[in-house]
Amino acid sequence: MCLFMISVLLVDDEPVILDIARAFLERHGEFSVTTVLSAEEGLALLNERGFDAVVSDYEMPGMNGLGFLRAIREKGNHIPFIIFTGRGREDVVIEALNAGADYYIQKGGDPRAQFTELAYKIRESVRKKKEVQPPAEHETIRSKIIGHIRAIESQIAQMKAMGITPSQEPMIRECESHIRDLLFLYGEHKET
Repeated sequence: MCLFMISVLLVDDEPVILDIARAFLERHGEFSVTTVLSAEEGLALLNERGFDAVVSDYEMPGMNGLGFLRAIREKGNHIPFIIFTGRGREDVVIEALNAGADYYIQKGGDPRAQFTELAYKIRESVRKKKEVQPPAEHETIRSKIIGHIRAIESQIAQMKAMGITPSQEPMIRECESHIRDLLFLYGEHKET
């Protein structure tokens, strides 16, 4: 069993493929799969909520899988993206990888092997993404953490202004010490 569930957006114009893929991926409780029938629906859903990975068919009416991938990347979204398609032409594979797809998996053959490979590629792409976040994401996370630390610091100052009991003093000193350490780790210094 996994420590956290991997949320996957699965996009394919064939409902049978969506049902089979969802059943296989969700059977051990490691993945939470949301399915849509078009790239346009996928883009709308990505604007509403976050996912850990996207798995998309290549050949779909309207926007194809590469158009979907490009639209996601143009928004600056680096979500792991896997092309999962029956189309096996080398030029499509190269174009998908050049457009920023993490993996390309061809449908067909033994379903158990195919979906096992898909599950592995989803896990791998999510793991790699967590290891190497783009610098902009690092800065956003850092800013949020520092904001929370400053809020805690402010709450402690308010408690002290209202008066603390002698039994609370050691806890307040300990909290202030942790705040100083955290701010130091993030390259910030406590304003005095």
